[in-house]
Amino acid sequence: MAIPCKLLCVLTAGLILATPARAEDVPELPPLTSPWNSEVELGYQSLSGNSNTKSLNSRLGLTYVKDQFRQQAEAKYLLAEEDNKEKKRKGQVELQSDFIINERAYVLGNTSYIDDKYGPYFKDFTLATGLGYRVIRLENLMMEAEAGPGYRHQEPNIDEIDDDDIVVPETVDELILRGSTRIIWKPSKDVELSLKLTGIAGNSNSTLETQVSMTSAVSEHIAIKLSNTQKFNSWVPEGLQKRDGTMTINLLFQY
Repeated sequence: MAIPCKLLCVLTAGLILATPARAEDVPELPPLTSPWNSEVELGYQSLSGNSNTKSLNSRLGLTYVKDQFRQQAEAKYLLAEEDNKEKKRKGQVELQSDFIINERAYVLGNTSYIDDKYGPYFKDFTLATGLGYRVIRLENLMMEAEAGPGYRHQEPNIDEIDDDDIVVPETVDELILRGSTRIIWKPSKDVELSLKLTGIAGNSNSTLETQVSMTSAVSEHIAIKLSNTQKFNSWVPEGLQKRDGTMTINLLFQY
């Protein structure tokens, strides 16, 4: 018995639709990933009783990576009071732009601005360029090193300071050498350890800043971060320490 043409077409279409597609026949869609990564840190402490102390510290970090370019921005703010008297107020902004040459090397431009009411310089501005190199590139360990020349402008802090504050009366405009090393190690999925060393050498003075931090994840987007920052100055007035340190415990929000 002959099968009508229309019925044959319907049966053929039904067999095609019912046949499962092979994995290789289904095109894979690229993962939906954003070139942006952001971090927000907040920490606050208030003590009352025989002495009243308050401290507030915050940080905002932004990273944008696309093609051969990586842009990074970081802003920090620290405020400390004791018995309603301000003891520390410091704001810092750092911007860096990298052009990736290959898997290891990149060219960078870095600028940093510090406004520190109780530091040796009320305003501290640096602009530097140079080369960076990824020394280690493993799944759970990364190390980068940077070096290059730059320029520094510093304005002395001579207003509203105490006798034990660092005072450098001269305005500084000079060429500098800047070097930086960053190490990030993830011993487990939820724990990250990082170390950043930044050295700046100039005729007037030289500094070395170390930042050591440990991040422990609480959830996918929230973590607790402990950070210790130490800054060493090559010269300070007689009777003062060359080291200045800050310890913070913050909540970290990652997006």
